[in-house]
Amino acid sequence: MTLFFESLVQHFGWWLAALWPGRHAGAPLSARRLLFLLLLYPAFLVLQLLHWLGLLCDELFFRGYRRVEVNAPVFILGIPRSGTTFLHRSLAADRARFTSCTTWEALLAPSITERRLLRAAARIDRALGAPLQQLARRLCGSATSDFNAIHEVGLHAPEEDYLCLLPAGACFILLLAFPFAPRLRQLGQLDTLPARQRARLLQFYRSILQRQLYCHPGRQLLSKNAAFASWAQALKTAFPNAKFLVCVREPGTALSSQLSSLAPARHSFGTDPDGTHTATLFTRLYAHGYASLDAFIRNTPPDQATLIAQSDLHAAPVATITAALDQVQLQRSTTLNQSLAKLQPGNKSAHQHDPKDFFLDPAKIAHSMQPHYESLLRSPNRVKKMQTL
Repeated sequence: MTLFFESLVQHFGWWLAALWPGRHAGAPLSARRLLFLLLLYPAFLVLQLLHWLGLLCDELFFRGYRRVEVNAPVFILGIPRSGTTFLHRSLAADRARFTSCTTWEALLAPSITERRLLRAAARIDRALGAPLQQLARRLCGSATSDFNAIHEVGLHAPEEDYLCLLPAGACFILLLAFPFAPRLRQLGQLDTLPARQRARLLQFYRSILQRQLYCHPGRQLLSKNAAFASWAQALKTAFPNAKFLVCVREPGTALSSQLSSLAPARHSFGTDPDGTHTATLFTRLYAHGYASLDAFIRNTPPDQATLIAQSDLHAAPVATITAALDQVQLQRSTTLNQSLAKLQPGNKSAHQHDPKDFFLDPAKIAHSMQPHYESLLRSPNRVKKMQTL
């Protein structure tokens, strides 16, 4: 319950602070910003309260989830825009073995209770010709149309389970809506969060993973969160038998790709019109992320954590993924082998960006990120041996 009250204070605190005229350079009170704050965010808060109600009902009606062991989870993390989504969805194709949160589960039903109710409603909807499902798909398509060329979104697609942390006010994406909030910045630098808050957050995250496995029994958890670069060591401590697939990319292009991909969200939230605040903020976060991953890889054996360079994944996806799985001793099923065999080397992405288009300091990137990136590439954990199916 402590986390519930903390989240209420945080959510309402961010909202009230955002309404203070002229206080936040990265979030001026434009008409679009006021629309978000006065209409969309209150609706969002109501949804989060419903999620908390669902989580409370879980404690009354589905307490068995607490006995579920999160055994040998597979965590895909790394630097954002480094191939984590491609890797995640490639592995999630083995539905008989792996379970990952889908978009609808993460955003609409993080609790077991909500999932049961929505599935029952879906059965009734299908019997009536699925009008609600069609409406949901149209709304999802409309809401994500600007983002689909960068990161395809679908209600039933595997998605990042950090979205389940929205009720707790602990999802990193909220930083784009409230870029002035210190606690949200700390989510990208987890070691800076006070120990007690960090422990509560990790326990809540464990309960989310337990719920996922309760709803999909007999499967192995496959979790992907590109925003968890600084979470790697904490996850390793919390789940000692976990396996880690860590993706990295050349810092300048990774950062410019990230800033480009955030433009639709900034527009929706009405924040940082020219992008200068976001560039400064994410330069700091990326620097911390590269340093955190470098330290994590140095202290984790290759059979527990494998390092995947985005350039290798792009050029030879089948060989790189199979070598990575073999390195951390994850067996490949026939289904997964068949799915991987269909992958092709990447073509030029439709998502075009250039570091020169953003307010980036090449000298700062070279000083704060490049040494850690090069250290990661030299690591014995990096996938080097190319294998074929």
